[in-house]
Amino acid sequence: MKIVVLDRASLGEDTPFEELEALGEVISYAATSQEECVERIDGADVAIINKVKMNDTVLRCARSLKLICLFATGYDNVDLEAARKAGIAVCNVPGYSTDSVALLTISTALALMTHLYEYRSFVSSGEYTISGIPNKLTPVYHEVRDKTWGIVGYGNIGKAVGRVAEALGAKVLAFKRTPVDEVECVDIDELCRKSDIITLHCPLNNETRQLINKARLNIMKKNVIIVNSARGAVVNEEDIAAAIEEGRIGGFGSDVYSAEPFGREHPYYRIKDYNNVILTPHTAWGAYEARERCMRIVCENIKAFFD
Repeated sequence: MKIVVLDRASLGEDTPFEELEALGEVISYAATSQEECVERIDGADVAIINKVKMNDTVLRCARSLKLICLFATGYDNVDLEAARKAGIAVCNVPGYSTDSVALLTISTALALMTHLYEYRSFVSSGEYTISGIPNKLTPVYHEVRDKTWGIVGYGNIGKAVGRVAEALGAKVLAFKRTPVDEVECVDIDELCRKSDIITLHCPLNNETRQLINKARLNIMKKNVIIVNSARGAVVNEEDIAAAIEEGRIGGFGSDVYSAEPFGREHPYYRIKDYNNVILTPHTAWGAYEARERCMRIVCENIKAFFD
């Protein structure tokens, strides 16, 4: 069996490959451009991808390819209809990164809530030493208890974030396509109006694209904190940047972007150094334990398919 890994660099250099290598011949590329895809999957039985896009043009040329394994939960990088026409199976890995994404989401939200980096900077810059004052209490921060934490997308990750929010004393609201009894479910506009913290965990589709936009930002509380751990295009990125620049929201964190990495022309490049903005390099999914788990499930998917 020939297995081609098209973007190994995005999987992390320390991700264990021994179990995968036991399945057959493994050829790894650090990164693969769209123009290189067709040539690199030629003769392969299995392609493992993370961010590489497998579109109709690529899949029509994949004469020997039988299986695409996503090193990810989201499968929007694969044209599923083109894969069906080409007779190529597609396997994602749901649930492997729940604890990892929840961890970074909560860390980002709480760091913004407590102005953690501003306080750290005050000490590391030497200002604290020079001040002669034993404490600093500005910018003002608030407890999470009795605040409202809105969760957009109440799947495994949303639920994990919700459990921590409740443990901190917050009231949790959820926006979910199919409401459930275990949490108070409301429509997206009500969630936007009532929440002090909003975290995004929904898939990207026609219904969720630019779900958070200027109109919804305008009905939010002025000090609301928004953290996007879903997909970049779930928010209107220009509208978010403008809201930060104009002081219409309290803080913003994001681990995902419509273009990754984003360029100098991207709206977030303008706000990346703001004290109330935390932008991380699509790292939330990637705790070592999550990557180890993901590779194990990818290998199980390959074995199950060929069995």
